[in-house]
Amino acid sequence: MSGNVFDVGDIDFDRIAKRRDEALKRKAAERGETLLQGMDKDTTQDEQEEEDANSSRQYGMRWGWKGWGGGKKGDDGATQTTAEEDKQEPEEILYGGKRVVQWPYDDYHIVQQKFYTRLAEIEEGGGESKQDSVQKTAAAQNLQRPPDPPIISKAVQDLALVDFEAKAEERAIASVSTWLFDCGLIDELLENGGMSSMAIQTNHNKTKKDDTGASLPSQEGIEVGLTGGLPIEGPSKMDKEMSKLKSNQQRTLTLINSRLNDGVAASSAEVQELVNAVNSTKDELGRLRELSTYISSSNDDQSQKFMLTKYPKLKKAINARRNLAKCFRELDFYSKIPITCDELRDQLHSSEWTDEEWYSLREVSRKHVELEIFLVEAELGMKKRIDEDIAESTAGGAAGYRPQLGMPYNHEEVDNFLQDHVKNVWELGEEIRMRIQAGIGNAFELTMENPGGMVALVEAVEHYESANLEYKTVHGQEAGEKQTLRFTNMRAFTLKQIYQDFHLRGENMFNQVHEAEEEAEYDDDEAAANAHFSAVLRTANGLTSEMIFVQNQMCPCFPPYWSIETLWATCVAHICSKEILEQIGGKEGHLLPELNASQLLDLVAWVENFRETIEASFPNIMDHVPKVSFDSERPQLLGEDAKSIDMEVAKDALAYANRTLWEVHDLAKDEFLFRTKEQTDEWLIRVYEAEHNKSQTAEGRLITSLCEDVYSLAGVQLTTIRERLTKKSDAMVQAVGLIFKNLYEKQIESRNNFLTEFETCCAASNDFIRMSDNCEEILNDLMEETNFSESATEILEEQSGALLGLYSSDAVFAAQKIHLYVFEPIEEAIAEELFGKEWLNELTHNDLALTLVRTIEDFMGDLEEYLDELMVGKTLEALITATVLFYIRTLLAKSSAHTSKTKPLWGDNDRALERIRGDIQVMRDFFEELADAYPSLPRVMENEFGVLDTFYELLSIANGSSESTDRDFVILLQKKIKNIPITKYVVGDLFHMVNPAKEEAIYNLIDSMEDELVAVAPTDEQAFDVVLARQTVPGLRLDQELAKHCDESRGKRARPGLSRTATEEGEIMLNRWKKTWNKVKTQLEE
Repeated sequence: MSGNVFDVGDIDFDRIAKRRDEALKRKAAERGETLLQGMDKDTTQDEQEEEDANSSRQYGMRWGWKGWGGGKKGDDGATQTTAEEDKQEPEEILYGGKRVVQWPYDDYHIVQQKFYTRLAEIEEGGGESKQDSVQKTAAAQNLQRPPDPPIISKAVQDLALVDFEAKAEERAIASVSTWLFDCGLIDELLENGGMSSMAIQTNHNKTKKDDTGASLPSQEGIEVGLTGGLPIEGPSKMDKEMSKLKSNQQRTLTLINSRLNDGVAASSAEVQELVNAVNSTKDELGRLRELSTYISSSNDDQSQKFMLTKYPKLKKAINARRNLAKCFRELDFYSKIPITCDELRDQLHSSEWTDEEWYSLREVSRKHVELEIFLVEAELGMKKRIDEDIAESTAGGAAGYRPQLGMPYNHEEVDNFLQDHVKNVWELGEEIRMRIQAGIGNAFELTMENPGGMVALVEAVEHYESANLEYKTVHGQEAGEKQTLRFTNMRAFTLKQIYQDFHLRGENMFNQVHEAEEEAEYDDDEAAANAHFSAVLRTANGLTSEMIFVQNQMCPCFPPYWSIETLWATCVAHICSKEILEQIGGKEGHLLPELNASQLLDLVAWVENFRETIEASFPNIMDHVPKVSFDSERPQLLGEDAKSIDMEVAKDALAYANRTLWEVHDLAKDEFLFRTKEQTDEWLIRVYEAEHNKSQTAEGRLITSLCEDVYSLAGVQLTTIRERLTKKSDAMVQAVGLIFKNLYEKQIESRNNFLTEFETCCAASNDFIRMSDNCEEILNDLMEETNFSESATEILEEQSGALLGLYSSDAVFAAQKIHLYVFEPIEEAIAEELFGKEWLNELTHNDLALTLVRTIEDFMGDLEEYLDELMVGKTLEALITATVLFYIRTLLAKSSAHTSKTKPLWGDNDRALERIRGDIQVMRDFFEELADAYPSLPRVMENEFGVLDTFYELLSIANGSSESTDRDFVILLQKKIKNIPITKYVVGDLFHMVNPAKEEAIYNLIDSMEDELVAVAPTDEQAFDVVLARQTVPGLRLDQELAKHCDESRGKRARPGLSRTATEEGEIMLNRWKKTWNKVKTQLEE
């Protein structure tokens, strides 16, 4: 298997360890300790132990470390341990018949103890009955999602007023029910009733008292997030989802309330405005009819003109009449400006703090803009008339300009003439600006409570900008370029105010967190730091969640070119990135080692949520490279005219904050992965090195607590990671992959420790199968609860597949290794007598073969009880191979011990061959009887017993009792062994047993056949490496067992006729095998 399967990316664990060491030194310096303490002074054993304990509390307790045995309580209430206690092994504690192991990093053993005790109470009838428990579980699993409640407009249609309250209650229940299912909160609700973790955390932070009234420091939370222990830092999933539900429902009700108010409030003023508009339209239609009478009905172009075109003096007289009427109207309007301003002020102040405040402000702004338009155009017209008269006078050769009676002499006189009214009108504009400022300052609340009022407020601002645009369209330039007066720049002021208020809103929220920390009382500095960081992260999460509110609720109240969403997102990104960097110690993350694992996960999850929110609102921001940095100063988002947002600066600011926070994400993720690696290594060492007592299931299967100890903790850890991170988090993929990697490596390192005897092999095989099932179950749950990308899913499936394959192969390995312990008594009972004189002459009914199969049969009863059914079949396959190899080894051992060069091993070769044939048949018949229950056995029997048949046929050929040719069976044996030197040695041993005189001839024959043997079945050069592989069960490879026999027989007897070349090749081959065996031995020792 490739090692890249568990690659977790380019994580620099050395850099993380260095950062942790620096944090340790910094903390030591804060406590006034020497940084290089071990080099500066001699430390006693007690001082060193105390220092180690402090270091453990510094970082271990941040993970929920509480010590192996718990220690003693001193007079001051502190936990104390002694050197003797530290050296003691943990006591074996039994609850409910199960062994509970105390872990050094949390209180899981307490929860496990309660679980086993509860099971025992249930079995004894003291608790909830199994039937009730099953029914409760089934009921929980059979819960179905209720249908969505109808929309409000349909729900209240034709609804009687007396039924309104009942309908509202029914809809509320349906809304909460669907919310529970959609957010996946059913399990949490059934477990703890949805109890808020914030309430638990508040109680937990309070100082505890002992019996004497002394203050006791609160214990740190359980790291892995058990519900029975102390809460994890930060809000729970129930808290977060409940907050979202409350906010969404409040916005919906507010919007409905606003729409109802708008409908009811559309009375006097707005109705009158509609009537006036209708009357005005009628007047315009009448005017259009009058003008139409001036148009001739003739079709030629000359007739398509006004009739007055031919009479310019008459036309001028008519126009003069109209202009005069207009002048009188404007003079009347001008004279009433002070009265109009007073009326507008009264209207502005009288509507303050009423429901009509912002609608009234809009109307006042519209009328005020009319006053500004009148004065701006009046100034422009009067000054332009002066300029024209001066130009005419100069062109006529007059000595100088003499104004007409009552006309101003120059521009200054125009300004003086309009001064009082200008002051009055623009002071009113300042009052309006202050009222707009008050409304904009509460933009969030106003949008939520009265979106119609927010729209009216924005329209009041836009009246001024519309007047300026219209003026520019008519005159070709903005007001103020060639005169003194200009329209009130209300939009520029409002945008600036909104930007300041947005930024101030975020800063105030974080300032409240800092002030609350100063006022709150905590048990110690560590608890204060934990609470402060969690509060900062909750505040940042609240600001991020408001981006959705701004997008969905606030933006529709503003024109798109105001870019309110961009403004808020930029403020949130800048403020949050600044606060987060302060919490982690800058861009290098110097304070990350001081955060606990839950806080690291929350930080990673927040950054991922922020990035997802930004990407959804601004899809192209991920690829944008910022041109400038915004570390401390607020980005200058307003353009040169201050009337719009500089989108390039906004994109730079957003991209920079996004990249900065993603770097924070990577730092926090790497720190968490480093913690995960350390923690999993720690508890896996404890688990695999602990003594696991064997027990039996109801079916009689032998098991230990290894599977539960490994996967109960792994499952809780993975569940905690899944609940803390987002459903698409790549950090979750890396964390899960790291845990799988540690499980994989520790399994390879420790699996052989469980294969020491018959029963441990059975238990280990069953444990490995259950571990495979647990791993698959955890992965399936993970996939159901998450929404990983296709590539991330492939990575996890590949990693879990490697781990599942390892567990499966180890289960098969453990089951097949049982053959070693099955054949131990067989070796002792029959190995010496087999192929001896008693076997040849007295045991005429193949008694030794019967002893072999009956011993295996005795073990079969235990195998079928202790082992999983599938593994029983694997064990039988190994027993078939082991039976054949045992028989061959024993036979060849007799050949090595026989040194005569002329006499055969047996006095009667025919009888010996008959005995061998009978032994083979007895063994074959025994396994054939089991073939019906285990379908894979016939294939294995055909292959393995085929080797025995080949040996028997070669013995018969050497005896001269077979008509087969020796060449055919030498080739057949080479196909099985795939090693020419071994084949040569083994065939020589067989001929030496039956007919020593032919041994030399058979060596010569094989030498002559070497090219043919190489062509048919060349030597397997990979066999040496295969033996080193885990899949090779000791004692089950034919070539390896025969090589061992050849190595052991060296020097025991001469091999006549064996050429020097063949001898040298044999020595080379055996030396390679010996090196391979030494490597195997070294691996087992390591």
